[in-house]
Amino acid sequence: MNRPADAADAAALARVVDRLGDEGFGPALLAWLAPTLRIAHVTAFRFDATLQVRVVMTASTDGSAIATQSARVYGGSGLYRHDRLLDTMRQRASAGDEAPAIVRLRRADIADAAYGEQLWDRFGLVDRLSALALLDGHWTALNVYRDASVGAFAARDAQRFAGRCALLLALLRRHLAALRPAAAGGTVPRVAPETAAALLGQLPVRLSPREREVCALTLAGHSREGVGLALGIAASSVATLRERAYRKLQIHSAGELFALCLQHARPASERGEL
Repeated sequence: MNRPADAADAAALARVVDRLGDEGFGPALLAWLAPTLRIAHVTAFRFDATLQVRVVMTASTDGSAIATQSARVYGGSGLYRHDRLLDTMRQRASAGDEAPAIVRLRRADIADAAYGEQLWDRFGLVDRLSALALLDGHWTALNVYRDASVGAFAARDAQRFAGRCALLLALLRRHLAALRPAAAGGTVPRVAPETAAALLGQLPVRLSPREREVCALTLAGHSREGVGLALGIAASSVATLRERAYRKLQIHSAGELFALCLQHARPASERGEL
């Protein structure tokens, strides 16, 4: 038994647990997995009922922005529709199979030229292992990547990843639950970003364009990290903008924001203004 290595692994896992629910979760998870799997990046995707994707976590070695940049292309370009993960989700949903799955995708397996070039070649990716499961009613994938500097995963690497699949998905589930905005009475209802923007436009308080974007994505159910990915800003900046907007609106939570928007969406006569 390699006791120093075991102790280091346990300490790294403890740091992952400590960062559940905040922006340090992705980097901590990568730091735990990288020594054994020799991975360069980690991401997490969540899909809605129509298989629209939302990127909920990214991290790259050495703090580079590659995972964030590639995830932005993945989620914003529509290229994700060529991902093998979607076929797996459709097959499992059709069969009623909700058991977790390990899905591997190598660069050589990709037939669509744009998907391969813009998402893999551009960022030097050569192999991906994904833990896919239905978490809280949403298909969710936790993905680890190898780049060209290391090469493809060996069979033993895939076995190690599979051995940690249940733990990885449990950690991700807890992390996403901690990120999810909640109102006093439960989960905040989610609305489309376009609808949220229209609701925010009816508020009597003037928000900056960036504050409106952050609030709209918050109402759409995006986490702080997810808002940052969508807007290309740091999660800390999202927190600052959200706090500033809430202060202007004299509220304290996403639930209060939703209620305020609904109040001002009603006709003036119903609000007692006539």
